Amino acid sequence: MKKYMSKKFIPGYVLLAAALLLPAFTPGNYVISNLVNCMFFGAMAGCWNIIGGYGGQVSWCHASFIAMGAYANFILSTELGLSPFVSIPVGMIAAAVIATVIGYATFRLHGPYFSIATIACCEAIRVLIQHFDTVTKGAAGMYVTYRKSDFWALTFANDIPFYYIALVILLLVVFITYMFTKSKTGYYLSAIKGDETAAESLGIETFKVKLKAFQISAMMASLVGCFYASFLTYIAPTSTASFDLSMKIGVVAIVGGVASLWGPVIGGFVVILLIEATSVLFGAAGGSQMVYGLLLMLVIIFKPEGIIGFFHKDKTENRASGFRFRRKKEGA
Repeated sequence: MKKYMSKKFIPGYVLLAAALLLPAFTPGNYVISNLVNCMFFGAMAGCWNIIGGYGGQVSWCHASFIAMGAYANFILSTELGLSPFVSIPVGMIAAAVIATVIGYATFRLHGPYFSIATIACCEAIRVLIQHFDTVTKGAAGMYVTYRKSDFWALTFANDIPFYYIALVILLLVVFITYMFTKSKTGYYLSAIKGDETAAESLGIETFKVKLKAFQISAMMASLVGCFYASFLTYIAPTSTASFDLSMKIGVVAIVGGVASLWGPVIGGFVVILLIEATSVLFGAAGGSQMVYGLLLMLVIIFKPEGIIGFFHKDKTENRASGFRFRRKKEGA
């Protein structure tokens, strides 16, 4: 207990207190809505970061896992009248199954071939969701009509309840990521990212480790997708299961800083707020693509480790995690 009362945790407690009190001092729903969007994308990027950052397996199909949670939520709530909370395990199981299928099909590939294969998988799942329109309503999409404020139905008169829900989910993703990096699988994944051949020579079953990390990442993304869908109140294959969403999730993580605990969180606020500002100033058409391109160009040129690199003077967490793994092996 004393460990968590040390001075180094004080800034975190101050930020948490400020986050909890912020809605009380924020007039209108517009600012709150944008902050909710930032936190949800920070959480999505955190899920992507497990396999894309710590594992070095750049996946562009995470929108498919978001869609599993979103569609499980809407199908069970609108068609069967069940609470979205009931749909959480359904979406997570579906995401794990899809991650397993994609993993078995793509983890034999390396480098850019894996990333290209995940793009194909993402598009295939989007087409399947659109094809089975008797269940998913196809291209028309699905929506939830507001009737009354109901926590179990995740319908509210304004976005303040979603603000606290998104904050809890974001902190949950950060906590799960932290625990994952401290686990045996996390250390093994870090070693695989550093040198997969060397990791195999040490007896690490690289395929199983990558698949497990991918499954965890997918299930977490499905959880976020369930609540994100209720926040949006409308989902469609062209948005919820699109490659564009997968790209946005990856960009948020990359800009914030991959293989770092707080990088995706920082990226969520920076990227999403810049996209919103661009939309307001220049219109929605092409604004997000311009922000993606500009941010990626600046990050790649000036700060390859992302914005989080400004807070690390010596080395990134990615290198540190690999070093910790080597020390554990040498001390074994």
